[in-house]
Amino acid sequence: MPKVLTYWMWGYQTHFRASMKIRAKQVLAALGADIEVKILLVGVRLPEVSEGHPVCIEPEDREWDIADFKDVHQISNELFKTHSDHHLFYGDKSSMLDKRENIRLKSVRAAIEQALSRTDQKHGTYSFCGMPVRVGNFHVAPVLQAAQSQIDAFPRLSAPIKFQERTSTKGLVQALISHLLAEASDILGTKEPGRLFGIFDNDCSGVLRKAGKTLCDAVSLSLKDVMLQGVFENMNKISELCYEGEAAKGTIIFSPKDLSGPSNNVLLRQPISLDTHKLARKLVEISDEHLGCICQGREGLIGLRTLSDFGEDSVFRAVFTGHYRWELYVGDTLLMNCAFGVPTVPQPRLTRDEFFSNASRIFLGLTIEQGKALWGAIIAAMDQRHGTMLVVSDEAASESQRLGAQAIPIEPMRLSSALVERISGIDEAILVDRNCECHAFGVILDGIATSTGDPSRGARYNSACRYISSARPPAVCLVFSEDGYVNMVPTLRPQISRREVVNYISRLESLTSDNYHSTQAWLDDHRFYLTSEQCEVVNAELSRIHSEPQEVGEIRLTISKFSPDPEMNEKYYLNES
Repeated sequence: MPKVLTYWMWGYQTHFRASMKIRAKQVLAALGADIEVKILLVGVRLPEVSEGHPVCIEPEDREWDIADFKDVHQISNELFKTHSDHHLFYGDKSSMLDKRENIRLKSVRAAIEQALSRTDQKHGTYSFCGMPVRVGNFHVAPVLQAAQSQIDAFPRLSAPIKFQERTSTKGLVQALISHLLAEASDILGTKEPGRLFGIFDNDCSGVLRKAGKTLCDAVSLSLKDVMLQGVFENMNKISELCYEGEAAKGTIIFSPKDLSGPSNNVLLRQPISLDTHKLARKLVEISDEHLGCICQGREGLIGLRTLSDFGEDSVFRAVFTGHYRWELYVGDTLLMNCAFGVPTVPQPRLTRDEFFSNASRIFLGLTIEQGKALWGAIIAAMDQRHGTMLVVSDEAASESQRLGAQAIPIEPMRLSSALVERISGIDEAILVDRNCECHAFGVILDGIATSTGDPSRGARYNSACRYISSARPPAVCLVFSEDGYVNMVPTLRPQISRREVVNYISRLESLTSDNYHSTQAWLDDHRFYLTSEQCEVVNAELSRIHSEPQEVGEIRLTISKFSPDPEMNEKYYLNES
């Protein structure tokens, strides 16, 4: 008979983990971070309890092996005995009473992080561990795990900034994850966590603002002034204010006092505090893309100085881009966008490998030379300070004639970087063929309405979706935003190994209801890649497993039947020798 739970911590652990995963996906999507996360709960038996497993994990039959955590109980006890906090003395009785438990929690967390670091090295992941909470007979820690490649795709500091005993976050994604884990730990501390639905808040703006504030704490540490508080809130307030009816446009530079370089162009006799919002907003009005307001710490704005004086990567800049909108940079790296008080993460730029993976499957027979020429045009478009579109079509010649009344057709010529710089300033699209020969610019694209559009996106993106849905293939449209980021329409799913798909299906044939969950989960995530015959096999095996006898109280998660996707073909498989 199948077991209900081998590594049992409390009755609603499965429900809690599922709710936490939904919450993680929700807030990361609101941040603009397309990251596939996995949630793990690790429970370490209380030191005063002698019965039961020393360590439990949830889920117990997925990607994680309980053997990876076998030493966590012992290591946490050793860390507890030698922890430096034993020598601390607090001024109030309550803190002294809590000290021993707090040391225990820190020790358990450190032991779990040691185990997770080994799994991260094996699987190329980052694991983030929250603070453990006493639940039943265990100290339970929430863990969020994601692929290193996905986390590293988003802008971040080269290293955390350290000052005194404080350490900054590396980026906005990392800050959000830390607050999500803190939220999970708080809920773990409630009675029977997971018993009720809706245990996590559906609102995302609050936790996003916390993440933005945490990222801005790095500004204070970079200036070595922890008394500089409220950077995030003050930048929001300054960006909200208009000056003589005009939205905020300007720059505040957070410059360390010991930074070498020319003296200030303008030095104020009396600094302007950042929380004196109206006066600070007035000074920002003087700044522009060449001259920035200088803040060196808690005193606030002390003057103005040319931006060319600052080349160090550690120098932070708040750039105001419009009403209630601003951006946070470190050096030339954009760390965060903020609109109406809510931060989002800048989208990763299109990479050469991503473009070639997509383009080579859309334009069959695309040569290396053709790909290099197209990529050169894309790089030039990304470097512009305004949005544009680039349409690549094998029907570019005929399309330039068909759309001639709503375009500026030209005699075909190679689209160079210099030409991109000149004609991208004109609204609408640039039309080229696979040889990067330009046939028209200022093209107003047509097309029928499509379900692939996104009403939350701009006109360029939706225009690209409409055009591609009705254009004769092969064709692709690249949509460039003002900050240099690119959407490629269509964006094909990544290629995967055919052998890997076959191996998972073969594995399913030998599994039972006791150990099939991880294989079912992988197949469910990759169902697009299954052929009609493979879908039939998977459906038959899952039907066999689900028909096995169940114990009273056992929970089995069923998924919809597998069916072949009409878009799937051989080009989605890697070319394996």
